[in-house]
Amino acid sequence: MGDAYKGFKSKEGYEIYQTAYNEMTKLWDVQFKRETISTSFGDVSIIVAGDQSKEPLVFFHAFGFSSLEWYKCAERLADDFELYFIDVLGEFNQSNTKEHLNEREDYDSWITEVFDQLQFASVSIIGHSNGGWHAINYACLKPDRVKSLVILSPAASIKRMNISFYFRLFFTNMIPSRTIVIKHFCDWLTSIKKPENQKLFEVYYNGQKFVQWEYVMTPPKLFKDQELEKLTMPVFLAVGKNEVIYNPYKMLERASEKIKSSNDYSQGIDPVLPSF
Repeated sequence: MGDAYKGFKSKEGYEIYQTAYNEMTKLWDVQFKRETISTSFGDVSIIVAGDQSKEPLVFFHAFGFSSLEWYKCAERLADDFELYFIDVLGEFNQSNTKEHLNEREDYDSWITEVFDQLQFASVSIIGHSNGGWHAINYACLKPDRVKSLVILSPAASIKRMNISFYFRLFFTNMIPSRTIVIKHFCDWLTSIKKPENQKLFEVYYNGQKFVQWEYVMTPPKLFKDQELEKLTMPVFLAVGKNEVIYNPYKMLERASEKIKSSNDYSQGIDPVLPSF
């Protein structure tokens, strides 16, 4: 939400969000820079880190947590890859959405524009939760642009999410108090409790509380069997054994049946990140 406090309910709300955001950046132990790429749907903010001489990796974050959630991945991968952490349009983060995202193809369009400007003919993508949906969606619509996929606890996509998830999400929208958003939603989503998670949860909470939704966005949906079966690039899929948004074993079961290109499936991985 880059221009003044565009997208926020008030200037005060924007400043509170930015304060929480800046606090979270202090956990980044690697050097990074910020780039902004203009697309037909808005201005996309990207955190760039790592070794520019190495192979690029592109990351799509979980809904509402922004690219800040990848701080540990940046630390572990910075010596071996060039890293691009993209703030997804249509959410509360540093990107500035300017058009409605009504269809799956709308995400395809702006991501392609970003990849074109970064000169990525084909690139490996890592997606977490809602970002996993974006990664799979892009791979289905533009398979020639995706070298490989790493998907972490994808939202919907492969297994329908539990009603309890939607029930809790509904209350974060109706009653965006710190207790509802952080204690009954963010903490519920997270298997491993770490003190630094609270800074990330503050970013999410302030976004949920202060952002004024101006544009339609497409929620994650199940992909059809024939779509998953057409994923020909290498796919690695991981999910936490304590995942709460759906039964992780049933999700892996359908994935192993339909995504024939997958070269590995991992069960029993407790997520480092809050997964939704």
